[in-house]
Amino acid sequence: MPTITSQKGFTLIEGIVAIVIMGIAMVTLTSFLFPQAERSAIPHYQARSAAIGHAMLNEILSRKFDSKSDPNGDSVVRCGEANPRTGDMVACTPAKPEGSLGADDADNELTDDGLLKITLADDVDDFIGCWGTEAQCNNSSFPRIGELTDFIPGDDYQNIWAEVNVFYDNGFTGTDAGVTTDHKRISVHIRTTRYGDYEFIAYRSNY
Repeated sequence: MPTITSQKGFTLIEGIVAIVIMGIAMVTLTSFLFPQAERSAIPHYQARSAAIGHAMLNEILSRKFDSKSDPNGDSVVRCGEANPRTGDMVACTPAKPEGSLGADDADNELTDDGLLKITLADDVDDFIGCWGTEAQCNNSSFPRIGELTDFIPGDDYQNIWAEVNVFYDNGFTGTDAGVTTDHKRISVHIRTTRYGDYEFIAYRSNY
């Protein structure tokens, strides 16, 4: 009786075709689908950056223009003018030398670690610095001044930090005037590693 032999499995040609199809599929996944999955996190970080920027600017703008202004909380004394009570000239904090603007250690606004005591901050430039963990602020051009949780409690912002800069701006040009003017430009730069950087800007004027 003759024996019928059947073969099972792939032929060499079928195996090559399968490898080619798998290669095309992997190229498609790595070139199109995987990057899209990573980019889907961008709106998440954009929303959180906006929340942080809004919270920080609200906190900063609640402070006065300069530490020399309004010492009695009655909006009578403004730096850059004579004190109406005494006639003495009240000078604003100078723009130079570098570092003149910032938290005032003499006013006990800083902890022993150099972090800002937010409740004691009395003017907008007290917030100049890097807000984040020590690791996040290591490569910043600003000294570490606090944590983001000082503004927004919670652990949803672990991969985000902020840099605050304040300088005198003459005519809303966005550049450092280098001298005292009636306007201070406040920038809050939110950093989110590979998900983008977002800058929020406001002005506090000497009114």
